[in-house]
Amino acid sequence: MSLSKSEQKKADREQELLDLAVAILNEEGFAALTLEKLTAKSNYSKGTIYNHFSSKEDCLLALSVRAVDSIIKLFLRALQFDGKLREKAVAIHYAYQLYARLEPTLFMTVLNSKAPGMREKTSAERRETLDSLETTINAFSDQMFRNAITNGDLELPSHLSIETLYFSNWAMSFGTNMLVLTAPEARLVNRLNSNTLLLQNISILMDGMNWKPLSKDWNYQKTWQRVEEEIFAKDVLLIKQP
Repeated sequence: MSLSKSEQKKADREQELLDLAVAILNEEGFAALTLEKLTAKSNYSKGTIYNHFSSKEDCLLALSVRAVDSIIKLFLRALQFDGKLREKAVAIHYAYQLYARLEPTLFMTVLNSKAPGMREKTSAERRETLDSLETTINAFSDQMFRNAITNGDLELPSHLSIETLYFSNWAMSFGTNMLVLTAPEARLVNRLNSNTLLLQNISILMDGMNWKPLSKDWNYQKTWQRVEEEIFAKDVLLIKQP
């Protein structure tokens, strides 16, 4: 259903305010973001700001909604990759790290929105929106593993669940991306090639799961390059060079 002119105007204004909030986060950090500062840096009144966000936490949750929605869109594009099921999973990981590189602040905002005491200070509608988006990610991520099991590429051990496999993949991918983003000078990180670090961790994890074809039998470096060239070439050009 299309929005009315007034609804579209409000939606556009909210996106403008979220862009401004991201700029504040980039310049001053998460602790510096307040609705008062957002008001001072915008062309709108305090009442208008509060008409969009009930609190700082509500603004951060709105940023998380933007981030997760964008990640889902990248994931759906990654699933279009023409390859084996494990290659599609690699493409999903590629998409995730691509978003982390394109939008590092928003990538970290998703984690901040999970901090204790955050949800109680946000609107029910926004919480429902974020929960729905996360359910969407969980659903097609779970399906990726089910497809691999059905296809015979992956065998689910009796002591594990689909949810466990998904969590281990997400935890590894999120942790790797966060370390590369936030601790690039740490000795454990800077002695490794950040361009291939995630792919190497993916190979270790998926080989450990015995997800075929194993990396000894398949060139996943070539897969990684194909994903970039065939699916995300234009997006990679948007990454700011130091």
